[in-house]
Amino acid sequence: MKRFKTTRRNFLKGSAFITSSAAGTGLLVGANPELEAAPASPQDAAKDRKTALAQCPYCGVGCGTVIQTENGKIVSMRPDKDHPTNYGLQCIKGLTAAEPIYVDRLEGDSYVRKDVWAEWKKPDHGDLGYVTKTKGSFDDEHFVRVPYKEASVMVAHKIAHFAKEFGGNSIALYGSGQLTMEGQYLENLFMKGVLGSNTIEANARMCMTSAVTGYFATLGSDTPPLAYDDIEMCDMLMHFGHNARESHPIIFWRAADHKKKNDIPTVVVDPRRTGTVMGYEDINPKNTVHVPILNGDISFLNSLAHVLLKEHPDVIDWDFLKEHTAGWKEYTDGVLRDYSPEQVQDRMGGPNHD
Repeated sequence: MKRFKTTRRNFLKGSAFITSSAAGTGLLVGANPELEAAPASPQDAAKDRKTALAQCPYCGVGCGTVIQTENGKIVSMRPDKDHPTNYGLQCIKGLTAAEPIYVDRLEGDSYVRKDVWAEWKKPDHGDLGYVTKTKGSFDDEHFVRVPYKEASVMVAHKIAHFAKEFGGNSIALYGSGQLTMEGQYLENLFMKGVLGSNTIEANARMCMTSAVTGYFATLGSDTPPLAYDDIEMCDMLMHFGHNARESHPIIFWRAADHKKKNDIPTVVVDPRRTGTVMGYEDINPKNTVHVPILNGDISFLNSLAHVLLKEHPDVIDWDFLKEHTAGWKEYTDGVLRDYSPEQVQDRMGGPNHD
């Protein structure tokens, strides 16, 4: 083997089951040596199966996955016990990642707004430019289930109508960083080659525009100098608006295991009391802090800096600041002037915290 370096309710139920099972049976990093040391092996595969190593296609954690195919079809996906990211663990998303490939979507149903569908069913399909009267409302009463094939025909006619009436650029496409290379190629081929539209945007660019700008300004590079191994090396862990237990379960499991073994404090800054908060509290509520501010992460961080500057200046590496950072004097002066905990409370919202 060559190595290359369904509903939301059901998903959440499955995630909760796997998370609780992992915590309850010690299926976390280091809890069972066999999860870390046992090599991924195709020995149990049938002779006519092909085995390849790949990366889970869902979230950005990048878990290693062992894929087996038979007659060109994926018949097995399991976590790679050798992979340094997930060490043989995988969440419900990764374990079922191949299932959507074999769903016949053309046999399913779609939801279409009732008034739009009623207009479409008129002679000659009525007004193809019709705009729904229920725009902005997503109550069930405004929708009707129709066969996917029929709905796709309606969409195709509307696309053709707008392209002819207003030009290809009147039609926009919003993509995703989770698309495969083949999917992105087809998107571009359709939008640019067929419709003549360059109105294409994606979450990947919108997300990274702010992130990379911040990385360059603060770190001098477009990627943060971090590794997952830092989780097991840290003395305290903070999450800002990050419900890792649901969105990145492997990260949460590694962090929870580290907290359980070393009793590190954890802080979750999130207006919601999420599964991440409750998971850490289950391990040790005494050193689990939940900060439910409504907004203002920067204000909150600057208020922490204010307290450090005022009450704990001895923990600040002043020599490092002077030698390796620019604008530190202006920053510290501004923080001391404008970001005391009392000054930022109103702009952050949420309950008072001492």
